[in-house]
Amino acid sequence: MEGLFSEADSSSLKLYLLPFPSPGHMMPQINLGQVLAFRGHHVTVLTTPSNAQFIPKHLKVHTFNLPSNEHGLSSENLSSAEDNRTAYKIWKATQDLKPQIETFLQQNPPHAVILDIMFPWNFSSTLNIATAVYNPMPIFALCVAEAINNSQHQAFPSDSSLSFVVPGSLPHNVTLNFNPWTTSFHTMARTMLQAKENNSVGVIVDTFAELEDGYTEYYQKLTGVKVWHVGKLSLMVDYYHRRGTSSQENHVGGEHECLNWLSTKEARSVVYVCFGSLSRLSKEQYLEIARGLEASGHNFILVLPKKVNEEGLLHGIEERMREDDRGMVVRGWVPQGLILKHVGIGGFLTHCGASSVLEGICEGVPLITMPRFGDQFLCEKLVTEVLGIGESVGVWEWSMSPYDVRKELVGWERIESAVRKVMKDEGGLFRKRVKELKEKAHKAVQEGGSSYHNVTALLQSIKVTNV
Repeated sequence: MEGLFSEADSSSLKLYLLPFPSPGHMMPQINLGQVLAFRGHHVTVLTTPSNAQFIPKHLKVHTFNLPSNEHGLSSENLSSAEDNRTAYKIWKATQDLKPQIETFLQQNPPHAVILDIMFPWNFSSTLNIATAVYNPMPIFALCVAEAINNSQHQAFPSDSSLSFVVPGSLPHNVTLNFNPWTTSFHTMARTMLQAKENNSVGVIVDTFAELEDGYTEYYQKLTGVKVWHVGKLSLMVDYYHRRGTSSQENHVGGEHECLNWLSTKEARSVVYVCFGSLSRLSKEQYLEIARGLEASGHNFILVLPKKVNEEGLLHGIEERMREDDRGMVVRGWVPQGLILKHVGIGGFLTHCGASSVLEGICEGVPLITMPRFGDQFLCEKLVTEVLGIGESVGVWEWSMSPYDVRKELVGWERIESAVRKVMKDEGGLFRKRVKELKEKAHKAVQEGGSSYHNVTALLQSIKVTNV
């Protein structure tokens, strides 16, 4: 792959990528690796043996042995964790890789290493190696964290039923309804804020500049750290595939049953519902979601984890919807990208994981937001209060972790109401706005586009750093 579509680089760079072992972190960085390789550079992904299976064969891989036995682990990926204790052990074990990685970097120095935000290491100061931070969240989320961090003297409401406007003169009025100085939020914010400390090249983001207009400038002015919008990276990979002669777009899952079912439905008539690989919902919450979808009167595809297969879980709704040919319940993996591309999809009920939000935007699908934990609540605000391309179901209980026990049960009425509002889309504003963003997203990754240009500028910055 290296050099196949190379644009003008007279000398190739040696680049290392270190993704955190969780799907929402790994997949975008793998796409970044492919884009950099398409540009003619030598890319190596640093990971553990069991996570190496997720790396495409055309990318080089170097593995490090995770100290699994020392931490009592049977898995090396966060998606396998079922509780906070296991998730912490996986995180701690990855942090213990630092000595192995430092030795490797000393013996095999690259021109630059791109670290996931979860690794708080600055190799530019310790090893004189150019370091960039990959941030899986929109830069908007970092701006909110920075704004709150700079307002520590301010009192925030402790009652989650009361909302407040985030201080700090953000480009938009952004409201939150949880105390940002709880211990758990502060822990998340601290991780987000370290992006400005651990690099010499800047922060790399899998969004496009037009999506976060105003926030890039806000963050750069506040922190002095360069932001590189290079996304959406999966779109850029597809763009390079279309330009090449030996590859094509990835259509894995093209024969999935849900795609065949979708093809029997009218355009924009189906709600797609998926909560990602890490979200853990109670049986009661799944039932409320199913009830809300049934009451909405719209066709739907509801994706459940493979483990959620208890008979009678949805109280007959699954059987009724199948008989009426109005709904499909799928357990396990689905080809989300292909589903969102399908003309039959009219709305996406999502947990607001950054990758899912961007996928919906890039396919021009309005969003129904139901965040579960962490920065998903900030991504929701980007969707509903900044971009105006979706409707919230009104979740009020913020949580740091997907494994925390939740007090809040989001009732079916709230889900029905949000689904109806987005699918009806009175005035067509949701669809109009998200369609415009879709067009900007696809233009950004093509030659002459903002993300395409930023990849070129990022590589040039790394070269200058190595002079």
